[in-house]
Amino acid sequence: EREGAVKLPAAMALGELVAAAPERSGYSEITYDRSDGVGVVSFDFYNGAMSTEQCRRLAAALRYAAAQDTRVLVVRGGEVFSNGIHLNVIEAARHPELEAWMNINAINAVCREIVGCTGQLVVTSLGGNAGAGGVMMGLGADRVVVRDGVVLNPHYRTMGLFGSEFWTYVLPRRVGAEQALRLTQEALPIGAAEAVELGLADKLLVGSRLEFERRVLEYAERLAVDPGYDRLLAGRRAAREADERRKPLDAFRAEELAEMSRDMFDDQNGFRAARRAFVHKVKAEATPEHLARHRELSGASVVSGAEASHM
Repeated sequence: EREGAVKLPAAMALGELVAAAPERSGYSEITYDRSDGVGVVSFDFYNGAMSTEQCRRLAAALRYAAAQDTRVLVVRGGEVFSNGIHLNVIEAARHPELEAWMNINAINAVCREIVGCTGQLVVTSLGGNAGAGGVMMGLGADRVVVRDGVVLNPHYRTMGLFGSEFWTYVLPRRVGAEQALRLTQEALPIGAAEAVELGLADKLLVGSRLEFERRVLEYAERLAVDPGYDRLLAGRRAAREADERRKPLDAFRAEELAEMSRDMFDDQNGFRAARRAFVHKVKAEATPEHLARHRELSGASVVSGAEASHM
């Protein structure tokens, strides 16, 4: 790989060289399948990065799925569930800040489809790792099912971003305001079991990714025929309506984007340098501040414990 080069989606990197190439059936990044009252939107983006164009296609697929006469919608990621916006595409753009802005608005539209789907129960299938906006995207569902061994990074701080994807709504709704603040500020990875303990996820399943996907589908099929289904769906709809009256989703979006505009255009928290370092795999020169602080606090608690045992 050439020094300073940015790894990009093949179609984007090759550009006009493949513009006239015919589409071939086979692998597709986004698919929709349905059976036994369950619709499944599957997406599989390389390294979990979601460009503006990919987000727009995924939002369209979710809109289509939400309009079908199924009872449960499963939102299923790939080997990596999602890591949010596509930093490589942003870095390579002629106007990176503008591309970042378009990308965050496009992924917000995806999240809006998940949160706003009130005609079906929604299940997120987290069979692979997720980070930043990719975690928040999954939290908009009624049920979040996570595979054992998956690691979640529910924060944006290390990239110099406030974050969007309606995180200020979906995260506190699941874990409470205090825990949401801790997760986003400490910026530490969360394992699958801890995610269930915290309320980030509802159910943990063990097995290979294929076994996991099969078991999530079985879970969704049981949910579709559950005797209490109508009550559960009515509860989802009532909760969404009550939340909307209390504070509309557009208000959460506007507040988040006000911060993100300062991060992206004014670079108030070092997004430009953090993005460049991530894309070009620049080695860290020192322990990141949030990790150093965590280690310091952990060390203090260990010392305190040791001292206490000798009192």
